[in-house]
Amino acid sequence: MQRSSEPARDAEGTLGPGFVLEGKLEGRANVRIEGTFQGEIALDGAVILGNQAQVSAPIYARLVEVHGEVHGRIEAQEVFVRAGGWVDGDVRAGSLTIDDGATLEGLVETDADFGGAR
Repeated sequence: MQRSSEPARDAEGTLGPGFVLEGKLEGRANVRIEGTFQGEIALDGAVILGNQAQVSAPIYARLVEVHGEVHGRIEAQEVFVRAGGWVDGDVRAGSLTIDDGATLEGLVETDADFGGAR
């Protein structure tokens, strides 16, 4: 993924609003979540959490962009917490952007050499 302040938003899969999913989401793709997810997310791609997203899971990905809520650890090359987004968990990232109006409650570890997804 190319580094920029505006990450790619082309999702190959979407969990729409009103959906509830429990389990492990893994693969080599980009996903957008607008619904509720519980479990674990491990993707070699981007995870975009829309305004209505409520995720209770550790997230391991190349890029994570949070507009909704996350309860759990995030590990990614790039993490963006957008205005209105809320992260309740530790973050380990190569780069971290927190917009005005966003909330992050947890420990932060940044390392430019961090590779992201496991």
